[in-house]
Amino acid sequence: MNRKRDTATPDLFRDYVVPDVVARYEPERVRAATVAMKIARAISEALKTCGRSRAVVADEMSTYLGDTVTEAMLNQYASPSNDRHNIPAHRLLALLAVTGDARLINAMLEDAGLVAVAAKYEVLIRRELAKEARDRLDREITATDTQWRAAR
Repeated sequence: MNRKRDTATPDLFRDYVVPDVVARYEPERVRAATVAMKIARAISEALKTCGRSRAVVADEMSTYLGDTVTEAMLNQYASPSNDRHNIPAHRLLALLAVTGDARLINAMLEDAGLVAVAAKYEVLIRRELAKEARDRLDREITATDTQWRAAR
C-alpha cells in the first residue's frame, strides 16, 4: 500500500534554521591585513548597521561614558587607513553598549580563539564542562578498575 505525502500540512522543521549563538560579521566585511585595520572595519560595520547616524551614536556614547565622543572621532576609529587613531577599550565598550552589536567583540576575539556569547548561555557552557569532567572521571575509574582486576 502506497501512502501519499500530506502536502496540505506544513512541515514544521523543513525551513527551521538553528540560530547563531555567536554573533559574527561576514568574514569578507572585516578582512584586513592588521588587527588595527580589522577593528576599524568592524567599527565601520557596526556603525553602518546600527540604524542611527554617527552623530547620534557619538552622543549616546558620550552619555554612556560621561565623556565627550564626537562624530569625527568615530570617523577616525572606523577608518582602516588611519592607524594613528585606534579606539580605546572604554570607548569600544561604549560603542558596544550603544549599538548592542556583539560582533564588535567577536571580531577582535576571533584571532585569539575566543568568542563572546550571551550571558544566558553561561550556565549551559558550565553544564557541558561539568559533563566533560564527569566523563573524564568515569574513564579514569574504569581504567583503574581494570588495572585493579588485572593486578589480582
